[in-house]
Amino acid sequence: MDHNNQKWSRNLFFILATIGAAVGLGNLWRFPSMAYQYGGAAFYLPYLICYLFVGLPVIYLEFGLGLWSKGSIAKSFQKQNRRYTWIGWWILINSIVIVLYYAVVMAWSLEYTFFSLNEAWGMDTQGFFLSKVLHRTNSPLEIGSINLSTVLALAIIWIIVYFSLKSGVKGLSRILLITVPVPLLLLVIMAIRGLSLPGGIEGAKYFLVPDLHKILNINVWSAAASQMLLALSLGMGQMVAYSSMRKDSTKIMGSGLALVFGDFIFSFFSGIVVFSTLGAMLFNTGQTIDTVGISGPSLAFVTYPSAISALPFGAVWGFLFFLMLVLIGIDSVFAVVEANLTDLTHVFPKVHKNRLLLIFCIICFAGGLIFTTGSGMFWLDIVDHWVGNFAIFSIIFLQCIVFGHSKRINEIADYLAGWFRDHILKIWRIWLAWGLPLLILIILTSQFIINFSKPYGGYPWSTILLGGWGILIFAMVLALVIARKHNKEID
Repeated sequence: MDHNNQKWSRNLFFILATIGAAVGLGNLWRFPSMAYQYGGAAFYLPYLICYLFVGLPVIYLEFGLGLWSKGSIAKSFQKQNRRYTWIGWWILINSIVIVLYYAVVMAWSLEYTFFSLNEAWGMDTQGFFLSKVLHRTNSPLEIGSINLSTVLALAIIWIIVYFSLKSGVKGLSRILLITVPVPLLLLVIMAIRGLSLPGGIEGAKYFLVPDLHKILNINVWSAAASQMLLALSLGMGQMVAYSSMRKDSTKIMGSGLALVFGDFIFSFFSGIVVFSTLGAMLFNTGQTIDTVGISGPSLAFVTYPSAISALPFGAVWGFLFFLMLVLIGIDSVFAVVEANLTDLTHVFPKVHKNRLLLIFCIICFAGGLIFTTGSGMFWLDIVDHWVGNFAIFSIIFLQCIVFGHSKRINEIADYLAGWFRDHILKIWRIWLAWGLPLLILIILTSQFIINFSKPYGGYPWSTILLGGWGILIFAMVLALVIARKHNKEID
């Protein structure tokens, strides 16, 4: 079966696929915490402006690349110029690195789905997470033991991915009808429930009331831009692969707007759920939300379990919450796998697509085992910071430079011309070629300065060189090797 001959039967499935790829676990904990840190509702204005001037231009570039190349991100760069093929492969390899630890976080969510039935974490949610789930050691250099229950949950995640994708786009389309709407419905229900509890509305005010003084802070705008790019999963090849499966380019512009709207809706309701629930938990304690940790995985696996245990029917809401996390996360894994399979079917044309899928899932399962060890959380934090920030921003910068300054951009723009007027397309091309690269370069420069001035997270420099810069450089070198081999085979 030719993977590239599979097409979305309806535009709805394409929209659900792109929203599913974009919406992930970060929408639940990163957006609410950043909104709280940077002025509550005042954060929304910079965020929405970044959607308009940063997110949508890159979305339409990646949609256009898929329609133009009729293939993956690596094929797009190869079609542009064969010397740029390595950039496409770097994008795919980087996405694989991300999915290795992302699937482990999903495994924790799956474990907690069952833990919530009897609230197994007890009164000490932090101790339970660190000792019983993570088996965390004292440093990343102390590997520690593997948690077998997490390994089992990780295996289940990859088994689900394999059987969900083996039937191709038709099977995936049916699954998306569940894995995208159901989590949103659960979020809405949990938001209404949280607001109805005593203290829930007061908690939500931390998320909804604007602090207008912060809107003039340049750090707010920088944070909004970085969160928006990460939230939309741009620069990972997923949108290119999915758009290549479209039958035509009609409604492509509306699909981009639907993606942005869907991503924001998930983020917004996630914030309502988190802050209303915390507000209800703290209602009778006299504490305020600013004394509670509301960022990173600890929000989902430490703070939130504490909240639901303090509320009526905690087991029920805990089960729904962690089930929602699994459903939200699985679509992002689907997208990474599909993006890579689109290229692997070209590299290994004699290998059946389902066999490639099985091999890919097994390799990703094995690669994720390091994050199930006692030092796994440390390495996850380090690797995520580098591949999820430096690599992604560098990739989007290169995408804009390579295609924005190329004559090929006119061919790509033809797929968008049915909705855009010529003068808008001209502005889009100029913005891609000059404005966006400059903006991203400013963000990257500030990040370099911060991370070279002191070790990230207080980790030893040796671990940063290995798990941070080392992984980044290894992925680029591997991409160069694969691209060179692939180009030679074409010759």
